[in-house]
Amino acid sequence: MQFLDARKHKKQIKKLYRSAFPAKERAPLVMLFKKTKYDRYNFYSIVNDDEFIGLIYTMEAEKMVYVFFFAITEENRGKGYGTKVLECIKKMHPDKAVALMIEDTTDTSAPNIEERINRLGFYEKNGFERLGIHINEAGVDYELLGTDKTVTREDFLSMMKGYVGSLLFKILYRKMDLD
Repeated sequence: MQFLDARKHKKQIKKLYRSAFPAKERAPLVMLFKKTKYDRYNFYSIVNDDEFIGLIYTMEAEKMVYVFFFAITEENRGKGYGTKVLECIKKMHPDKAVALMIEDTTDTSAPNIEERINRLGFYEKNGFERLGIHINEAGVDYELLGTDKTVTREDFLSMMKGYVGSLLFKILYRKMDLD
């Protein structure tokens, strides 16, 4: 399995990105690609034996590596690739916690609650734990998971403010108490 520059599989990336993430949870692809000119932002195609199998977008901060987007193609799910990718990310950043957000699992009335609970189970099986941090981003409720409980709400919000800038940050996180 290899991580390649996502530009090498732009069509497959676009198709998977749009199918794996609801529109309200997606950042503009052009922004994701543009940000990769900075070393701390990485957008990878995940390839196995020359076959495109997924995508991962990571952001590096002082104490953590944040997995912003991660998806395996539908036909390759359940084959262990997701676990291998997470193992690779952890090995690439041995001195940092790895963190990510999932849709809130406490909203039992959500139409995709079973999917949310399954996703939580997958990440817990792969060494992630609930950090007790809930984030409302652009009107969507998320829960922060991490490989290390030292990741704080402030770490996450500071990283995102640096990524999107002050104005967009205020818009994306307007439903949160930011003090």
